[in-house]
Amino acid sequence: MRKAVIVEPYRFEIHEVASPDLQEGFAIVQVAYCGVCGSELHVYEGKHPKCKPPANPGHEAVGVIQQLASKTSGLKVGDKVAIVPLVGCQECEYCKLGYPNLCKDRKVVGFQLPGCLADEVAIPVNNLIKLPENCHLIEGTLLEPMAVVVHCVELLDRVSHSAKSAVITGAGTIGILIGLFLKETKGLKVYFLEINPHRKKLAEGLGFGVYGKIEEIPLHGERTVAFECTGNKMVLDSLVTYDPAPEVLIILGTFEKSLGLNIFEMCKRETFIIGSQMYTKQDLEKAAEIMASPLKDKFKSILVERIYSLEESKEAFEEALGSKNGTKVLIKVN
Repeated sequence: MRKAVIVEPYRFEIHEVASPDLQEGFAIVQVAYCGVCGSELHVYEGKHPKCKPPANPGHEAVGVIQQLASKTSGLKVGDKVAIVPLVGCQECEYCKLGYPNLCKDRKVVGFQLPGCLADEVAIPVNNLIKLPENCHLIEGTLLEPMAVVVHCVELLDRVSHSAKSAVITGAGTIGILIGLFLKETKGLKVYFLEINPHRKKLAEGLGFGVYGKIEEIPLHGERTVAFECTGNKMVLDSLVTYDPAPEVLIILGTFEKSLGLNIFEMCKRETFIIGSQMYTKQDLEKAAEIMASPLKDKFKSILVERIYSLEESKEAFEEALGSKNGTKVLIKVN
């Protein structure tokens, strides 16, 4: 079978390898489509802290079950499925408490585990979700990023606040999906902080106000909820020290371990700080329900119109780096 490999920064090769063996508790999935994620772009650039080339990326994937070892999963050969990329160790304190996203030894498909930019992939049956009838394969590629959104908004719902608007830093895939979700399901007025002209144009085309600095946003003295999606310390500090500061600040961006939070400023302004870490299988199941509802047409607006082939993986990753035609690039594997 074919497998796309980042052999060194900015260079892909298509390798011919043996198909994966079927093991107990696993399924062999023929990959149909795979989205390109920002974390994989860091691998492509050689900048990811934990995953370096050579690497076989791909985790925002959907496909069709070709072989199935387990008879108790509720799945069958021929089912269209989405892949749950996160695999917990099942042994640490967090896994035992039902938080595999916080697992101290978690593994992720396309990083520590073989990726989905391949004709076939072996996946534990517990890490598969059967797509609802009204969720097509292409739409299913959005389940993983939508699960990130579902997870962080549910964290927000745990906190009592009076905000009527939200500020989102970064109009990439996650930021845009959060904005659309908040607008459609929570009725919040959403503003973006974004300086990339292509992403700014996309967000504005979806009806959002987009600004370069938080001081430019017409908040009229209102305290907001904020979602930090950039991993940029200067952007984070601008949120924390702005007056009036957000009531609640949810941090999704990945920051360097050495960076610290300005605790004094946060305490002085009584800002709730919430860290959001990936998602659970339940979040993906909720995302599947969303992508089978009429709301899916709103979220599909982020998809880049052109779909790339597996042999065009490099071109797809370059498109994703530029964000010229949308934020979510898809690769058709089979």
